[in-house]
Amino acid sequence: MKIRTAEQLQTVLDDDFAWRRKELTMILTTVKSSRPKLLNTNIRIGVVILYAHWEGFIKNAAENYLTYVAGKKLPYDELNNNFIALSLKTKLLEFELTNKNTVHTQLIEFLLGNLKIKANLPTENIIKTQSNLNSNILKEILSILGIDYSQYELKEKYIDSQLLKIRNSVAHGQNPDITEIDFYELYTEITEMLTSIKNEISNNASLAKYKKHCLTAILS
Repeated sequence: MKIRTAEQLQTVLDDDFAWRRKELTMILTTVKSSRPKLLNTNIRIGVVILYAHWEGFIKNAAENYLTYVAGKKLPYDELNNNFIALSLKTKLLEFELTNKNTVHTQLIEFLLGNLKIKANLPTENIIKTQSNLNSNILKEILSILGIDYSQYELKEKYIDSQLLKIRNSVAHGQNPDITEIDFYELYTEITEMLTSIKNEISNNASLAKYKKHCLTAILS
């Protein structure tokens, strides 16, 4: 799907988030209204679905943003470094794996002499959650997108020690110890992070933060 404008991207993000938020709200309501005998079961189901939407939305949102930026067909010298690195991924890998000076020189010559040509920004198979979207993987994904991860560092315990740990425990047929209060807190933290990342991506698109010196360009 082509996403040509920031407004189209915003709509895609909002639509994807809306149905997920609706389902998560239904799960939360189910947990709140559960009879004592069903409470633990519904919490376990809730954590699994919460993780599914955590991974699903982050992956979709990231891929849609890459599609939007790639569609701009900007030259290298107008892109921020994270997108330059992504577009040169194959060349950088070859650079790293070889000791040949000729290969090293070719990359340097390319960087110095081809910054004005349109960057070929890949979008397929770039965002990989590995079905285990922990804080380290999230950090890498946000780095690809050019989003500052530091604001989420204090949330790592919710991602790794709670969401991932409990979800994996349930997936392996175990019965993790999680209270109703724990679930409410986890639900709140994860949905707030999803909202924040959605807004970050939307703002980056609207303000053209994928470009170098975007603020200067907007004000001029």
